[in-house]
Amino acid sequence: MFVFQRQTDCADDDGSLGCISVRHRGDVYLSTRNYFGTVQRGTGAREPDQRVPLQGHEDLAVSSVVDFRNRVAARFGAQQVWTQSPAEFEVRTSRYELPSGELWYVQNCAPLTLECGEAAFIRVQIQRGGSGLTTINTRPVGISGTQSCISPAEATLEFGAGFRHIAWHVRTEALVRKLVALTGVPVTRPLTFEPVLRRETPQSGAFLTILNSILANIDYARFTAPMLFMAELEHALMVSLLQTCPHSLSGLLESNVPTAGPWQVRQVEEYIATNWNAPFDIEQIATLTGMSARSIYRAFKRTRGYSPKAFARQRRLQQARLLLEEDPRDQNVTSVAFACGYTDASHFSREFSKAYGEAPSAILARHRRATP
Repeated sequence: MFVFQRQTDCADDDGSLGCISVRHRGDVYLSTRNYFGTVQRGTGAREPDQRVPLQGHEDLAVSSVVDFRNRVAARFGAQQVWTQSPAEFEVRTSRYELPSGELWYVQNCAPLTLECGEAAFIRVQIQRGGSGLTTINTRPVGISGTQSCISPAEATLEFGAGFRHIAWHVRTEALVRKLVALTGVPVTRPLTFEPVLRRETPQSGAFLTILNSILANIDYARFTAPMLFMAELEHALMVSLLQTCPHSLSGLLESNVPTAGPWQVRQVEEYIATNWNAPFDIEQIATLTGMSARSIYRAFKRTRGYSPKAFARQRRLQQARLLLEEDPRDQNVTSVAFACGYTDASHFSREFSKAYGEAPSAILARHRRATP
């Protein structure tokens, strides 16, 4: 067995995929591609989906523990790394940076163990093949096709031979800010999660559906997806984690919600209309109104019949129409879709047609003919 100690005790911080199929749930458009499920082959048999996430964002491939320790382990917060099979050692990683964290895809051939020190993020690990084990203090939590793991940065990570998994690292302070925005209550205790997340539960299903959409949109964009859209999906992922996975502060989400007034609804609408091209952020809304996001959402439903996010979507479609009408020579449907936070021009066209009764391409063509 080879053991490597880091020099310091401080953790440092194929082919075409085609179009993304999406469906609507609440305020978020979600991909139907399933990175964590099975696909049906021509024989009718179902097999694990072998599509590799984060294509185009490969970080590196290493074939020695020394290289892994020097080039990758620090970013995982690993203070020690070891393997029992150095001759078979190979690790491939892909990485995508999000506004409040990062996504990793990790594939390893030989068994691998990382001793990770304290750092300011929460880690969520979801298996795509093989098995792993994360030990938090003295509690071991298996990672398999039926179970995921939520852990603090300080933990022991054991990757079995042939383990393939997605790891989401999200900054703890970002989650705390979201929780304060949701509840309107200051947080005075540490945020820690129940580490076991069983994949067959509705809670896990809701979380994985959003994560699927993030991965699909990253792959569809190939290099960099529109940050407005990705920031909102990451926001949805954080809220899903806080609302569906038990944690030390879950009781705050069960408290009574004060009633927001109509003037606060108008205040939010004015803010969204002015900032249509910025990511929709419940923290900004909570700061603006002095109310919790839950209070604002309930007031919108009560007085408007729709959510703040639905209003933001309407406002962006209005802006898209203006871009198509006022600048037809320098725009196309795809550029307008991206400017308004859509990663898929086809999906944008469907939403636009539903709202206005005609396709954006028809409006663009009409105004091009009328423009000298």
